[in-house]
Amino acid sequence: MKLRRETGKTSAAGRIMIAGSGSGCGKTTAVCGLLFGLRKRGLRVSAWKCGPDYIDPMFYRRILGAEAFVGNLDLFFSGETGVRRLLQEGCGDADIAVVEGAMGYYDGIGMTEEAGCYALARAAALPVILVIDPAGMGNSVGAVLHGFLTYRRPSGIAGVLFNRVSRKRYEKLKPLAEQMGIRAVGFLPPQDAFVLESRHLGLVTAQELTDFRERLERFYAQIADTVDWSALLELASGAACISGDLSAEEIGTAGCVYAAKPQNGSLRIGLARDEAFCFLYEDNLRYLQKRGCEPIPFSPLRDRALPDALDGLILCGGYPELYGAELAGNAGMRDSIRAAVVSGLPCIAECGGFLYLQKYLQDSGGIMREMAGVLPGTGRRGSGLERFGYIRLSLHMPGTRLFGREEMRLTAHEFHYYNCEMQGSGLLAQKASGDGQWTGGIVSDTLYAAFPHLYFYGNESFAEAFLERASLHRYDGKRE
Repeated sequence: MKLRRETGKTSAAGRIMIAGSGSGCGKTTAVCGLLFGLRKRGLRVSAWKCGPDYIDPMFYRRILGAEAFVGNLDLFFSGETGVRRLLQEGCGDADIAVVEGAMGYYDGIGMTEEAGCYALARAAALPVILVIDPAGMGNSVGAVLHGFLTYRRPSGIAGVLFNRVSRKRYEKLKPLAEQMGIRAVGFLPPQDAFVLESRHLGLVTAQELTDFRERLERFYAQIADTVDWSALLELASGAACISGDLSAEEIGTAGCVYAAKPQNGSLRIGLARDEAFCFLYEDNLRYLQKRGCEPIPFSPLRDRALPDALDGLILCGGYPELYGAELAGNAGMRDSIRAAVVSGLPCIAECGGFLYLQKYLQDSGGIMREMAGVLPGTGRRGSGLERFGYIRLSLHMPGTRLFGREEMRLTAHEFHYYNCEMQGSGLLAQKASGDGQWTGGIVSDTLYAAFPHLYFYGNESFAEAFLERASLHRYDGKRE
């Protein structure tokens, strides 16, 4: 595939999905190596994660740099038209878009394919390369491949990448793929240069790996001649046009209201961003910028107070429990946030941000630490995974208002091991799979404080209500 800047063409970027036989097969390791290798070859790359994951896109960002487009594609949040628009817009002038799948290729909500990789590949016309780790198998690898290729027809699988195999073994596996009519695009040898450690919420974040670049270089040195880069690019360049591609005019409006910018000028939205608060959809940040907002990043760990003249505040999720002592020790920031939220500064506090607003938080060592104290509860580590999966939210009680609105129906995702003794009851949550419901969350005309994470492109009524409230109240806590 020739680069578009070499050919002068404006055709769509090549697109490929890297999916897996299941969690733990090596998808993220493979994608990181492929992204790095494609950049090494001079290609402009955009990278995406299927589903609501925060951590994998952090790795993409460190590999590709600030100028690259990194985002999420989530059918549950955005629907087919929405993901097509996001992908089409985000490809920009990229030569290739790489989408990493989640879980197994056919896994979706419950025991269905809904909102999973297979559904996304079909909706966005993505050729698929399946990552398989054949450990413990011999000829049975053929049965695994045959099963994935025939479980649904058409499967969309165009190639296979074998993980943790030697060159000698790959030469025996390659014919199995070719006999079934798909390309073997290489293999990743067993290695320890780029092993991604995990913790309770998933992988350790990219920013925590101080030797990240060195690890990547060592990994790439091992795979530079084991991946068939030409085959990979050929499969990506053969991607069909997305069914129902949108015109340039439609890109700006489909699936997004993009209402007029606030009349009082650019809104300043304080955005907690540091090691403790790092779970932020980059698409949410772009949404704010498209709406004329100026995101103002600050660190609850290191800054002594909120930035001046904010119109709104976002405390995103992350790992506050790992930094309990530092957060507790920064009394200036805790006091500043408490004063701002109590004064009526519109605030979104999701998951880790919700825990930070509590009076106390049990840190990872079991010690109770003082937090912002906006809410009277205590956050504690549970006995296991408290909530996990897609949910639908609505306001629970008649008369409840969220950012000034009495009607609000939202799609969200929960994933947390911590819980609060006073979770609130402002929202009714229903599992997307239909097997459970509960209440939680503290909401008001100026506050959303709850465990569920919200994606703005799928919840524009929420995002617009927040910005409307922000346009009405400027917090001037530090100005004379």
